[in-house]
Amino acid sequence: MRVTQNMMVNDAIKWITKQTKELNDASIIVASGKQINKPSDDPAATEQILADRTTLSSYAQYLSNIDQANTWIEAGNETLEAVSTLLQKAEDIVMDLDTAEDNDTASSANEQLESIYEQLIALANTRFSGDYIYGGDHADTIPFPDEVAISNGTPADVVFALSAAASNVTIEITDTDGMVVRTLTVTSGGSKGNNTIAWDGCDDSGNLLSDGVYDFTISAADAGGDEVAAYAAYRGDTGGKEIIVGENSTVEMNRDGGALFSKTLSALRQTITALNNNSCDDALISESGNSLAEAIDLVTAEQVRLANIASQLSTNEKRWDNLTTTVESSLSAVETGSVEQAAVVFNARETAYKVVLETTGTILKLPKLSDYM
Repeated sequence: MRVTQNMMVNDAIKWITKQTKELNDASIIVASGKQINKPSDDPAATEQILADRTTLSSYAQYLSNIDQANTWIEAGNETLEAVSTLLQKAEDIVMDLDTAEDNDTASSANEQLESIYEQLIALANTRFSGDYIYGGDHADTIPFPDEVAISNGTPADVVFALSAAASNVTIEITDTDGMVVRTLTVTSGGSKGNNTIAWDGCDDSGNLLSDGVYDFTISAADAGGDEVAAYAAYRGDTGGKEIIVGENSTVEMNRDGGALFSKTLSALRQTITALNNNSCDDALISESGNSLAEAIDLVTAEQVRLANIASQLSTNEKRWDNLTTTVESSLSAVETGSVEQAAVVFNARETAYKVVLETTGTILKLPKLSDYM
């Protein structure tokens, strides 16, 4: 078969193109530091790389969740420390009460307990990262509200709690200036525990009030005319916010604020009410003291729970850190390979490329072809 000039040119172009591609591929490997830059380089290795990257992404998410949980625990511990301090102080005040004490002493104790009650409400309503810590699964609902809102012309229900059943209940709703805008008389009275009363959002003259948040106070009395203590009702639930910290592994961060605070708030409000009415007897003092002691135990148990979770998180964090290092090493070995080997391959491809150019120029009797490439 006769070899024509055109055939030689086509063969030269084919070999030059092939060597150019191989040189470019080698150049990309050296420049990127990676043996595999596209799926076609090594389909099997690419599949492994994608799997490793997915695994690393999962580990990174677990570690991020653990970091979030640790910060949540820190916020919870700080809150519980403050709660414990206040409860200890309240217990001391209650246990130091003497039914025979003068009015000035009782008034001072009352003021202190009132302040502690308000501080406990604030702590029970602690928020972290936009969520209420002690709202159970209802992380976006304030656990112990002492206010009622009107939104888009629609009023919310008034929710409160009573320490005992009441025959007469009066609700005074006030605006931001402290002015009473509506007085509601609940003819059916109220039951022990949480109570919900509907409000039409109007003032005493029947005018619809503007959107906003309104405070309210509760006055209640039993059938004998004795005052019944009212306190902030728990609006959360018994669930909790779960954070995924591993494969099929979660930790529960939010807690049931009702179980942790309601009994304490009731006991404090009963003591405050009794002091206001000069009806604080030994039995009430003993009951209030016992309730506060139980509350302190609950707080301690919650702190222990958080400590156990922190230990679990630490174990998981070390595990994911170690596994991340292992997978990264495996990924690097597959994806990066040997830098020295890549350099050797690049030099070989470069030499082959030059040889093809020189050989083509010689065969086709052309000037030095590499000068034109």
